[in-house]
Amino acid sequence: MQQLNSMKHILRYLGRFFETFVGFLFIYLVIMLLGASIATGRLDKSGDVCIYVQSNGIHTDICLPVKTSSIDWTQFIPLQDYENSTEVEYIAIGWGDKGFFLDTPTWADLKFSTAINAAFLPSPTAMHVSYSGIPKENNNRKRVTISKAAYQRMISFVKNSFLLKNKQVDLIPNRGYSDHDNFYEAKKSYHMFRTCNIWTNEALKTAGVKTGIYALFPDGILKHLD
Repeated sequence: MQQLNSMKHILRYLGRFFETFVGFLFIYLVIMLLGASIATGRLDKSGDVCIYVQSNGIHTDICLPVKTSSIDWTQFIPLQDYENSTEVEYIAIGWGDKGFFLDTPTWADLKFSTAINAAFLPSPTAMHVSYSGIPKENNNRKRVTISKAAYQRMISFVKNSFLLKNKQVDLIPNRGYSDHDNFYEAKKSYHMFRTCNIWTNEALKTAGVKTGIYALFPDGILKHLD
């Protein structure tokens, strides 16, 4: 009899846990859909500065011109950090979970523990940076023009995302995926309500660019840029 009562208690707790978990997922789904669907900002077709927003299906970056009257990014992120720096017309910058970035160079390297930590536990972050030529537009890379004033606000947002050491960006050595990209220490923590796409989303909102009001995933950003 006692064992039966114990089993009933266990089943009752498991049932409550399942209900709570399903309810949480439902709320998260509603936040995701509403945040992605409700737009904020606008598209400026006559802007002075051409930027790009790109996605690999999960993660988003912003691609910025290396040299303008507003900034020379090579003065902030040194070219000597890169073995291959022959093409330096644009710089792609993204923010994200440090463990995920460093331990998952390809999807085949993804570990269950890495995914769980990134999703549910506030974790350290990093900036992923690469220099390149002029990006090409496609379904996963959108071209946007913004004013110089808007670009200056975006510059301030991006620079303030880096965790500086002795007033310099703090390189994470020998962890890039190739000879033209690198990782740097970043500010703030990553969790399922503050994803890499939220960072991109906030960068665009800072510049007044049209995007989802709260974009947890790439679609909440890219679909507003057409």
